Amino acid sequence: MRVKTEAKRLSFIQAARALFVEHGVAAVSMEAISSAAGGSKVTLYNYFSSKEELFKAVVIESGKSAIEELRDIPVSDSDLRSTLRLLGLTFLRLVTDPDVVAMNRTVIAEANRMPELARIFYENGPQHVYSALVEIIARCMDYSLIRSAPPLVAALHFKVLCEAGLNERQLWGVCKQFDEAELVAAVDVAVTAFIDGYGSTD
Repeated sequence: MRVKTEAKRLSFIQAARALFVEHGVAAVSMEAISSAAGGSKVTLYNYFSSKEELFKAVVIESGKSAIEELRDIPVSDSDLRSTLRLLGLTFLRLVTDPDVVAMNRTVIAEANRMPELARIFYENGPQHVYSALVEIIARCMDYSLIRSAPPLVAALHFKVLCEAGLNERQLWGVCKQFDEAELVAAVDVAVTAFIDGYGSTD
């Protein structure tokens, strides 16, 4: 009986991710993925029962560390700007990462033909990011640092202010990657605008 290992599982995920981005999910077979990972199709199916399950693992693995970092952001009860600045930078580093942008392009290109793929991506990628943003924004409300409002709405407003066109420029290929200084500048503007709109009136 063969023993499953995390290293082997990750090798399949990494191979699948590279092939999905290069060729599109529909065009990639499980056989091609197993070959690229240096394993057999039988072994691959021992880890993942379908291409959809493997795609889900690719999405989760791609953003796992960044989402954990978002959830772990400390919320100061006296320094809203620093909290939001760290939240915004962590978020922007994730969504402007070239690998993440490449995966977004892949899903968008195949969404009409494979709506289930889009659903898997949304539920295991963006939805987790939004949830993490909501958690931090809700904590800021708990400390009365910002006015009370539906946390999801406030979190989405913060998200849009941070992106402010950056994400689109990457998706459309106008800019391949932003440097840290550009991200910091974008976040500083976003934080000021968010505080102007949601700052506590206490």
